[in-house]
Amino acid sequence: MAATASGVDDEIRELYGSPLAGFVAARQALAKKLKAAGDERAAEVRELRKPSLSAWAVNALFATEPKPMAELIGAGAQARAEAARKSPDARALRDVLTQVRAATERLEARGIELMSEGEKAPGEAIVERLRANLDALAFDPAMASLASRRWLDEDLAAPGFELMAALQVAAAGAPAPRPAPARAAAPKPGTSKAEARAQQRAREQAQAELRRAEAAAVGARRAVEETAAAASAAERERQAAERQAEQARFRARAAQVQLAEAEQAVQKARAALTRVEA
Repeated sequence: MAATASGVDDEIRELYGSPLAGFVAARQALAKKLKAAGDERAAEVRELRKPSLSAWAVNALFATEPKPMAELIGAGAQARAEAARKSPDARALRDVLTQVRAATERLEARGIELMSEGEKAPGEAIVERLRANLDALAFDPAMASLASRRWLDEDLAAPGFELMAALQVAAAGAPAPRPAPARAAAPKPGTSKAEARAQQRAREQAQAELRRAEAAAVGARRAVEETAAAASAAERERQAAERQAEQARFRARAAQVQLAEAEQAVQKARAALTRVEA
């Protein structure tokens, strides 16, 4: 009897979350099983592509960290929905974006661990693709179907600049609307021309001060956005440096093992030479 569609989907999801080194053999075994059962999807399974290491890391996260992955994708959808509102709540949006970033960092670290278990420690380019995959699943609405099926066979493009810029602008808060230019009020009865001119000058000065304050607020908002971007870049650089340091420590440990083995070989060779010369 042929398997149900949902049953085959589950088996494909399990295939993509299984160890990468055994993907081809596992794919062939599943295709053979479906063919023997008379399932028409056997040919589809046979053509499934082996994922890249960074795409596989996302699949492994879906398999081993389902709740954090669901929270990441849910928070990304919440951020998009808030930014799309006519009057977004900037503070709420900033809070959600902070949640997304924290979740992305945790999942990225876990993904690096998973990749390091079956392969050597991943390089920065692979980690960057993993990060782009997580960002795309969280923020790009076009990736909703992939987020729902919970596996990738290739890396995703990072969310577009316009989408991310719209989120950042909404999170920064829309500038306050500029009030319409005030018209000169008619002087009160009994007001002299000198007094009327003094009142008009005071009104113009107040309007000028308002414009300067608005300009200062816009500049301050831009400064906040720029410093936040700089802080985010610095944090990414720090994380990259930590990964490089960990890779260096890994290589140092491997070198120590090789040194110990080489020293043992030298001792054995010396002992053999001593026996021969004796």
